[in-house]
This record gives sequence, C-alpha cells and structure tokens, in this order.
Amino acid sequence: MIENTVIKIGSWAIDIRNGVKDFSLFIKSIVTSFKSLRYIRFRSLYTIIINQTRFTGVDALSIVIIIALLLGATVIIQALTSLPKFGVEGFLGNLLVIIIARELGPLATTLIVIARSGSAIATEISVQKWSKEILAMELMGIDTKLFIVFPRIIASILSIMGLIIIFDVVAFIGGYLIALTVIYIPMDTFGQTLIDSFTFKDITAALAKSILFGIAVPLICCYYGFKPNSKFEIPIFVSKAVIRTLFVAIIVNIAISTIFYLI
Repeated sequence: MIENTVIKIGSWAIDIRNGVKDFSLFIKSIVTSFKSLRYIRFRSLYTIIINQTRFTGVDALSIVIIIALLLGATVIIQALTSLPKFGVEGFLGNLLVIIIARELGPLATTLIVIARSGSAIATEISVQKWSKEILAMELMGIDTKLFIVFPRIIASILSIMGLIIIFDVVAFIGGYLIALTVIYIPMDTFGQTLIDSFTFKDITAALAKSILFGIAVPLICCYYGFKPNSKFEIPIFVSKAVIRTLFVAIIVNIAISTIFYLI
C-alpha cells in the first residue's frame, strides 16, 4: 500500500516536472520567434488582434455585465444588512473594495474569459493542427508560434483589462441600484465611501492581475492547442487547457494579492 502510494507520488512529480519543462520550451520558442516579427506584415497581426479582441472582450460584455450585476447586488445587500449588526458599517467601502475590486472583479472576469475564449482558442488551434492548416503555414515560411500566439496575448490583455473595469463599475453602480429595492443608503454617501476606500495600490494590483491573466490564459490554451496529434485527442487537451488555466488563474490571483496586501 505504502509502496503504491510512493510510486504514484513519484510518477505524479515526474509528470509535473516534464510538463513544466515542456511548457518552458514552448515559452522559449515564442520568445525566439520574435526574431521573425519583421518578416510578418503588421496588417495581418493587427487584423487578428482586432478579431480576437472583439470575440474575447466585446462579445463577452453581456455575460460580464449580467454576472457583475448579480454578484455586485448580492455583495452590497449582504454588506448593508449585515455590517450594522456588528457595528462596523463604517468599513462598508473598504469591504466592498476588497471583495469586488480587489478579488471578485479580476477573478470572475478571468473565469468568464477562460470559459468562453480559452476553450475556443485551444479548440481552434487543435482543429487547425489536425486539418494541416498550421503545417501549411509553416511550409509557407510563416512562424506559427508568433502568428498565432502573440496576437492572442495582446488581445487577451486588452480585453481582460477592459472587462475588469466594466465589471467593477457595473458591480458597484448596478449593484447599488438593485440594492435600493431592499435597503436604502444615500447615493452620495455610498459614492464617497467607495472613493475614500480606493487606493493607488488597488489600481496597481488590478492592473497587474489583468496583465498576468491576459498573458497566462492564451499562453496556456495555445500550448495545449498545439498538443493534439489526432481529432480524438482534441477534447482531451481542450479540457486540460481549461482546467490548468483555471488553476493557474487562481494561483496568480492569490500571489498578486499576497504581494500587494500582505507583504
């Protein structure tokens, strides 16, 4: 029993080491591919960036706004009804900033992007590889790592950054308006409380999270998108892409919050 457990742990550790090594080589190949940037027409990259930004950012606005309204209203109603019971209603602004702006906004937005765009990226690249489109581009002398991965990273950073801002604004304003149906608090008091609670560190942390999320999501999904060697492996690696990206996003969120607010 003990021997089997040790063997499983050892096998798991070896798989993780090999996976990290392979992913590091993938990142290295992308960095190396920047040498080919001057050979690719900027217009073609620009078109991909625009299309990916539209799909990742603009097309996701409706779901982001709906979830921001629901979560914002829930948090604000819970805060307005619960804090007075403990005599700490003066910390309302700080609590809302911590829950919505620092943690809930960036993480919830990224989870939506992973579910919509991350899975789509992995699927698209997997199908392109299976249908030999990537091979055809390579035969034409196109650096596929640069042509496929780089525009998606830029588009993802821009989209996540914009969606986080929209999520926070909608969660605060829309959530407040919905909360008025349950409990009343003057608009000027609510607004001033939030303004007084925001700090430059909050803005910097949100910016850092959006950039790191914007890099991690397409990078991991593209990595697994290049993996399938047959159409039967496509759903396996798409599933891996989503799960691993979710895990990394949570780790990055915890790490940034720890660095900015606990150290």
